[in-house]
Amino acid sequence: MPLDDQTAMTLRRDIYGKGAAIKTDLSRLLDMSRAQGPTSEAFADLLAEVATDVLVNEVDPPKYIRQADADWLVAQLTTEGGVPGLLALDVLTRVIRSAVSVPPSLAAFGVTQIERAIVSGAGRVTPDDLEALRTVVYAATQDSALHVTRESAEALFRIADATIDADNDPAFDEFFAQAIGNYLMGVAFRWTSTAAEAKRIENWLDAPAPGIGGFFSSMLDFSRIPDDVDPDAAQNAADAEATAKAEVIDAGEADWLIARLRRDGVISHAERRLLRFLRDESPAIAPALSALMESGDADAPRQPVL
Repeated sequence: MPLDDQTAMTLRRDIYGKGAAIKTDLSRLLDMSRAQGPTSEAFADLLAEVATDVLVNEVDPPKYIRQADADWLVAQLTTEGGVPGLLALDVLTRVIRSAVSVPPSLAAFGVTQIERAIVSGAGRVTPDDLEALRTVVYAATQDSALHVTRESAEALFRIADATIDADNDPAFDEFFAQAIGNYLMGVAFRWTSTAAEAKRIENWLDAPAPGIGGFFSSMLDFSRIPDDVDPDAAQNAADAEATAKAEVIDAGEADWLIARLRRDGVISHAERRLLRFLRDESPAIAPALSALMESGDADAPRQPVL
């Protein structure tokens, strides 16, 4: 069966005509994509929509991708015969973009798949590649939100090295600088609850209100806190201290960065932008990295590392 627009329309009617999409529907579409190869845009949209419904929207609680489902999706996308690369990337990015909490393993898998597609494909970072990178690199994981991981930072350096002479999207350099800067200077504040915690909170909110004594006993007694004291002041102060500490580029971070800058013997445009970003944003930088920055003009174009 060719995976054309007509086929996609028929499949959509079959899947959603019975109600919500289920994992069996998703498995069927994935099997078809592996067997048939090239697909129409309509089929690709259907596959991504069903994957999002099954793995993100129809779970309990919604929007929290479960680890088991993430593992299942990775296995489906990497099984023998594999889902075509661009189709698999579309599914991954749309699923991750739709969730409020993603297992770190799924985000890491997404980054490596995009890296592979860039390096083995056009050999440059296209606007679509950059949008996909933004989605997975800043995915809200179960550990933190908007914080770049070591795995993502390593992948971005490999992409920058592999495309050093390519006609990358002009926005890649800035994205690269901010993402690596985020890894080096950011704080992985935990913001998303686990699915179990989210469900517990949801059940508590939906439960019938208890007697007045039971209700107030389940809450923090703010009556003992003076009116002029912020109940979040201690946490805010701790967060501010953690942020200030993280913004310092210490010796270990400097060594990690220098090793990657020297790996191919040349500082690329993206890496040069990163150095300017760190120089402007970090309150203190380890001497080894400061010395490298001072060894050449940080605003200069690509040049050898001294």
